[in-house]
Amino acid sequence: MPITPHDLGLNKLLKIFNSLVRPLLNRGSNKRLKKAVNISDLRACAESRVHSMCFGYLDSGGDDEVTLRRNHDAYSQLEMHFQVLAGIQPPLDMSTTIFGQKVSIPFFACPTAGNRMFHNEGEAAVARAAAHHNSVYCLSSISTTPIS
Repeated sequence: MPITPHDLGLNKLLKIFNSLVRPLLNRGSNKRLKKAVNISDLRACAESRVHSMCFGYLDSGGDDEVTLRRNHDAYSQLEMHFQVLAGIQPPLDMSTTIFGQKVSIPFFACPTAGNRMFHNEGEAAVARAAAHHNSVYCLSSISTTPIS
């Protein structure tokens, strides 16, 4: 079996340069992200950033995509009237309860199999992000990270 860069610990050595290299590599992506104003824009940002196989996996639905189409149809019936929130001053309290758990934001990271396709730390990174934002995370039964 051939020796890989990870076997040699190269990934740990190169982590030292993250703070210097990441801003340069992410410059274009961050610029596009700052201009995003809706879900369609965010989807386009993800599509330009992620490998096409990974994007296709995340952007599709299971089996024949019936639920995906139904969700799209249901949300297309809603209209947002943005002036309704005009005049509200930060900080806003968006806290609510999800599955009996008090959270700071009204959404949570849903279970997605194979998170290491999208981030080298996989589900552990998503769980840390959820904890950081005082939200919940549901681990997929087909995860790349153990529950411990």
